[in-house]
Amino acid sequence: MDVSCVLKKEVEEIRLHQELHSQGLNITACEKAFLLSASTDDSSGRNTGSAEQGGVGMTSEDGKLKEDPTIPNLISRLNLGCFYPSKLTTADAFSISRTSFQKEEAQSEKEPLREEDLAFIYLHKLFTLDYRVRSLISREEFNEGSDKNYDLDDFLIDEYECDDTKDGNTQIHPMDIQMSVYHCANSFLRQNMVTKLSSCQYALPLLVPSPTSTDIELPLWTFRQIKKTWKSVGGSSTSLPVCQVKAPMVFFSRLGSVSTSKSQLLSSLINPKHDTFFHRDSPGSSRTRLFMEGLVEIAWYCPAGNTDDLFSECIAFCNLHGDAADHREQTDFLRERAAVIIVLIENTKKHNCQHREILQKLCDSSKALICLMSEQKGTKTWGNDIKYKIGLRDRNQAELQEELRAAIRTCLQKCNSAPTFCLEESSELAKRCGFRVDEDSEECQEGKTGALEVMELLKREDISQIKTKLLPCQGKLWQEWSRKNKQLYRLYGDVEQTKSKIQQDMKLIRRQQRETSLDLIKAVCRYLNIKHNTKKAYFVRWLGVNLDVLFLEELSEVTQQYCKQLSDVHALKYRCKISADFRKKQEELQTLSEKVDAVTCGLEHILREMDQICEAWAERPGEMPAEVSALPAVAADLLISGHPLELMDGDAAHVPLTWIESVLDKVTETLGDQRVFVLSVLGLQSSGKSTMLNTMFGLQFAVSAGRCTRGAFMQLIRVKEEVKEELKFDYLLVVDTEGLQSLQLVNKQSGLTHDNELATFVTGLADLTLINIFGENPAEMKDIIQIVVQAFLRMKRVKLTPSCMFVHQNVPDISAGEKNMEGRRRLQDKLDEMTRLAAAEEVCSAEYFTDVIKFNIQTDVHYFAQLWEGNPPMAPPNPRYSENVENLKQAVLTAAAGKKCLRLPELKVRIRDLWTAVLSEDFVFSFKNSLEISAYRRLEVMYRNWTWKLRENMLFIQNKLQNRIENRKLEAVEQKLISEEINPTFTAVQSKMEKFVNEDKDAEILSQWKARTEQRIKDVCDSLTEVTARKMTELIKLKAACKKLDEKKTQYENELFNRSKDLASRPKDKAMNEQSLRREFDPMWEKWLSDLRSEMPPVKNVNVKQEVMNILSSAFERRTVYSNRDSQQYKLIKNRREYSEYVTMKKQWVIISQTLDTKDHDSIRELVQETVREAEEIIRTKPVDRTGYSEAYTQEIVNSVKKRVEEFKPEGFRLRNEFTVDLSLYVCDITVRKFTELHMVFREANDPVIYLDNKKGEFFSIFKKQCTGSTAAAVFADFICNKLKPSILQSVYDQTAIDAAGEMRANYPAFKGNRSNLEKHILLDLAEDENFERFITYIQNPKKHFSNFIHTKFKQEMLEGRTPRILEILKNTVKMKQSSVFTAIQKATQEIEQNRGGVDEWLERFSLELQSEMKFTLKDLVGAQYQEITDPDFFGAQMNKTLQCFFNDMTSSFNHISSVRMDMFRQRPEDILMKQLCGCWVQCPFCKAICTNTIEGHDGKHSVPFHRPHGVNGKSCYKTNNLSVEICTSLVASDANIVLSDGRCAPYRRYWEAGPEYACWSITPDTSEQAYWKWVVCRFQKDLERNRELFCFFQLGALRNKE
Repeated sequence: MDVSCVLKKEVEEIRLHQELHSQGLNITACEKAFLLSASTDDSSGRNTGSAEQGGVGMTSEDGKLKEDPTIPNLISRLNLGCFYPSKLTTADAFSISRTSFQKEEAQSEKEPLREEDLAFIYLHKLFTLDYRVRSLISREEFNEGSDKNYDLDDFLIDEYECDDTKDGNTQIHPMDIQMSVYHCANSFLRQNMVTKLSSCQYALPLLVPSPTSTDIELPLWTFRQIKKTWKSVGGSSTSLPVCQVKAPMVFFSRLGSVSTSKSQLLSSLINPKHDTFFHRDSPGSSRTRLFMEGLVEIAWYCPAGNTDDLFSECIAFCNLHGDAADHREQTDFLRERAAVIIVLIENTKKHNCQHREILQKLCDSSKALICLMSEQKGTKTWGNDIKYKIGLRDRNQAELQEELRAAIRTCLQKCNSAPTFCLEESSELAKRCGFRVDEDSEECQEGKTGALEVMELLKREDISQIKTKLLPCQGKLWQEWSRKNKQLYRLYGDVEQTKSKIQQDMKLIRRQQRETSLDLIKAVCRYLNIKHNTKKAYFVRWLGVNLDVLFLEELSEVTQQYCKQLSDVHALKYRCKISADFRKKQEELQTLSEKVDAVTCGLEHILREMDQICEAWAERPGEMPAEVSALPAVAADLLISGHPLELMDGDAAHVPLTWIESVLDKVTETLGDQRVFVLSVLGLQSSGKSTMLNTMFGLQFAVSAGRCTRGAFMQLIRVKEEVKEELKFDYLLVVDTEGLQSLQLVNKQSGLTHDNELATFVTGLADLTLINIFGENPAEMKDIIQIVVQAFLRMKRVKLTPSCMFVHQNVPDISAGEKNMEGRRRLQDKLDEMTRLAAAEEVCSAEYFTDVIKFNIQTDVHYFAQLWEGNPPMAPPNPRYSENVENLKQAVLTAAAGKKCLRLPELKVRIRDLWTAVLSEDFVFSFKNSLEISAYRRLEVMYRNWTWKLRENMLFIQNKLQNRIENRKLEAVEQKLISEEINPTFTAVQSKMEKFVNEDKDAEILSQWKARTEQRIKDVCDSLTEVTARKMTELIKLKAACKKLDEKKTQYENELFNRSKDLASRPKDKAMNEQSLRREFDPMWEKWLSDLRSEMPPVKNVNVKQEVMNILSSAFERRTVYSNRDSQQYKLIKNRREYSEYVTMKKQWVIISQTLDTKDHDSIRELVQETVREAEEIIRTKPVDRTGYSEAYTQEIVNSVKKRVEEFKPEGFRLRNEFTVDLSLYVCDITVRKFTELHMVFREANDPVIYLDNKKGEFFSIFKKQCTGSTAAAVFADFICNKLKPSILQSVYDQTAIDAAGEMRANYPAFKGNRSNLEKHILLDLAEDENFERFITYIQNPKKHFSNFIHTKFKQEMLEGRTPRILEILKNTVKMKQSSVFTAIQKATQEIEQNRGGVDEWLERFSLELQSEMKFTLKDLVGAQYQEITDPDFFGAQMNKTLQCFFNDMTSSFNHISSVRMDMFRQRPEDILMKQLCGCWVQCPFCKAICTNTIEGHDGKHSVPFHRPHGVNGKSCYKTNNLSVEICTSLVASDANIVLSDGRCAPYRRYWEAGPEYACWSITPDTSEQAYWKWVVCRFQKDLERNRELFCFFQLGALRNKE
């Protein structure tokens, strides 16, 4: 080396020493090397840190950056400064980050790795079990040189001779990367790292020197999760936590510098095919290693029980890095615990005193010693053949390795008394040696203490009884409850009685669970509820460790007994002898199987106990103890912190819905409304599902041979902010499932059912499902693939779109390329075949797998290499497997990116919906997508609001047009005119609908109904426009028909006005009082009316009754009509018990039966009721009160009755003519009564004589004013006001109807929401009233009851009370109309002033202003004499004065409800509400419940939230007189059959097959108690039975007593 280089280094070392000495710091050689390295690196211009690296650099008072001497420069270079020391957490390592997207590139394409990326790439690769992680190096790009011409000397010169910063030493040593991450990791991440290193068959840190102090640590905690399994030849396997393994230990060390690699020799000794210990020839190795000096690593050799095992027993091998003389503490500790000590020596002549001293001690001790002499030849033994000297010079490596193994075996055999090495037991020696044990930290000890307290509770019981006594809720009680719950979806026999019995049993089980002790759960929760997260995490880990230890020995023993018993059973079975001995052995095997379950206990069982306690108390929320209510929060914290949570209990095969929902609620409270992408996995038992997930995401799902995962577990993985924008979700929820087709459930029907349920559930829940297949050929998965395909078909039909990827495990590399293409083709064929089979079973049209799910055979099929590179237990994982896992992970994240994901609250709902659906045998027709239902219900409410806006505006338009028609300002109305009027409102409604559908949180769900809703709103608008146009046209025709009559009325009215004025203007002898004035006025009034009667005869009164009888006589035989009318029997036709006298049995039925059965009577009664309802609707639509009676109306009603009867075509009988006559008489009775009343109204309003006679008071008032000297203007103003009064009053009532209906909609809860909400309030109202007659009306005539309910509630809310609300609305409307009239007067006066017009112009302008507000035209004044009025201003003032008095009187009149004239409403508020609130009126074909969809003619199937017992509607059990108590929602979950009218049967489970009227309904199983209708049956049992003579409810006494 150049002298200048040496001097430079020496000067730097002296400067550093002086600086540290001046600061009073004493440092170790290790620290000195670190700092010197940092100094030389800095001097060469390398940037070693920045302020951004948080903690690596410190800022001095002058603002300059200086190096923190306590943190090695290496950690800064690896970008770990902000994590040092021990600040890197599992959350940092396991989150989905940018590193997760870095694809594995081909070797030729690899980019050089940056130093700052090395640490996290190391963690990423380690957790995917890629043992090549120890080969990570950062490379500088190769310098190709310049165009300068070099000569040979230039080419051969050593450019790195003087500048060590350019040689290989600047490359970071791979083990330094590992140890840097180790030092920065917290205790839990270290534990995970060491566990993964163990899985990679790497040596683990045993004694770790601190990089910044003289401390040495024994990291006992990091070993706690590792288990070692081995097997001796001919013996049984042993599996123990590595901390408890007691095995002889072989200690490797070296003295001085040696040319032979100790670590390489040790690696080849225990695993020739894998570098267990990193050595100088390992990839990436360099001369500079900063963290390895003094480090002791340990590895265990575990035999497989084969004859070619290198050692026959488990042996620990420890390797001390560095010179043993420089690390005496480590050497002494290991020498104390070692059974065999192996020392590697180069040349004894060059050894110093320390080396010789150490060697002398080793030779003098009784321990076996093997000295490996690198410069010597031959082998020599002494000291009872336990002291060896083996020369390494010129040795064949294979021979050397075998000789060394033989020497170790010999030494171990001869040193039987040598101590065994146990990690746990060695911790005390470590403390005596001055080492720090990581488990001595305060947090760790507190967690351990808490776990031991819990264990004390467990140890009080016999191990086999722990779960039974301390965890009782989850055993037989929970399994029995689950079985009962499933029975609710498999009802049989007397369905409602069976259902009630099951529910009572379930309640009893829950009560027993509530009575169990909470001691264990309280003890666990006491520590899980502490705020200190680190202490809590230690407690959880310690509890898991101690539970494993407690049950391990017993479980191992029972498992061995089980295996032996199973072998005996198989031996007897193969002999084909089903003897008593065989059956006995089988029973014993079953007992052992139960015992295995009894001695299997972990943290998941404690959490399961929590969930059952929580579910049991959820039935009594008011009595729930505080410690129970806190349990969901405890589980939520564990889930958030990365612990798996049981989603489906594997033992009970059930999902605890209440518990899962409560936990997810708490997770949402903590994390917020986060988006979640759900990934699940399916596959056969032991096919590597859990291992794949653990490798892919660094998770903690249980893995081992056999049935390890039971049920389904979920685990949350956080997505870092840096990739959220790309992925579009916040958390990945991974669902691991138990293996399908398990050996435990083979040949059992329950196994097939269980697999079906599990596959359907996790497939529907997940956004993406990984289908795991062991091997290339999916033959073993044939059945399960069909289950999955069938599940996909079902998902498709209920609008769920899960996706899948296929993963073939254990496929050799040779099958890649072209052979994989053939494998994919075979898989495609198999999938298509399975799809066709499943489609046939599901009655779907699907030919190919791609018809069912978006699937790309090229990208969605992945082939995995075998997991192990060799044979366990010493085989490392196959790096190709890690690559395959990484590629699959990339594919999963790519598929997930940008996909619409559920939020946590939606996930909770999806879990409930899916599991409820899975419990039913038919998934498709029992699936209730609550998210869709919720969104649709909100759309219904908004739809009703939008249509109300249209209807409200149309009512305004209708009133305006009506006034214009009354004022003869409009002679024709076209739809176009109305469309233009309504269009602004329609456009605004469309905009609101568009905004709601596009911006709502469920916009994606709502989009499916967007087009249809738009169309429906347009249809409503068009319908309102059409109806209004028709009404206005009819009004125009009516006004034309009544034109003469109206003109006569006006003419006579004006003539009477003139005569009153003339009479008053005659000269009087003296002043007259009112009595005198009346004597003067009355004779003349009678004379005037007499003159009118002679000119205009009164409107004839119509005998409606006789007219109706004439029409009936022409429709039927006259004698029959009058005879039946006189007998009065027709009046009973609607409520008759039986109708036998009205029917004639068909001939072919006479032999069988002479009478009708119950269903026949019910069908006739229903015909009568429907006919009456239709007739009442026709009567309601006829404008008799405005146009007078017409016989055409009655003819239409009679024709409708005849048509109804003709359309009724029963199977076994005919209706006689007498039936039609009596039904017509009954209907016509109603017609006569209503039409007579309405015609009387018409006559009073339109007979001029009657009309004018009612005006006598007004004309007397005019006469009186004239006589008392009032001005002509005042008299004429009074005359006009009298004409305006009826119009103003009508206008007030028209507007009040709209306002009152709107207020009821806005304020009364029953009318606020959708039809379902209205139905709920109606049922509550019926229950509160307990009036049977009202119940019967609701059941038999729901439309009428709805109308009655609306009328009643309107009356209660608007017309009753001390100050009825309608009065306030009327008064407000009067004010509004007063303002309109006064505004018209003001505008008319102002315009006349400007134009200098007269009273005629004033009246014309005034009428124009009011033409849309109320009825008033100049034609009303034709003939009236007002020429003497010359001052329009004065006349306007008189109008104001007169109208003010009128409005005051009108307002005062509305002080009492008796003043409200309901007949004044042209559209009553109740009718407006009825039109707005009515929706679909289709009835359930079973129980006659009304569809509650708000939209008439809605999309999709009819549905109702609550069906009712069939007997309520009069239906009886088949061929009995027992009224049925069965409810539709229970029957569709039972094995009962529907008996159709033609005698055919169809299962209720597939009710849609019974015919179109059934198929248009969606009836989903409901396990709730349906308490409302059960109460109705019990409360009104006698009434219902009286209502159906000869029928009764069978054996309902118990129900009534219970209620």
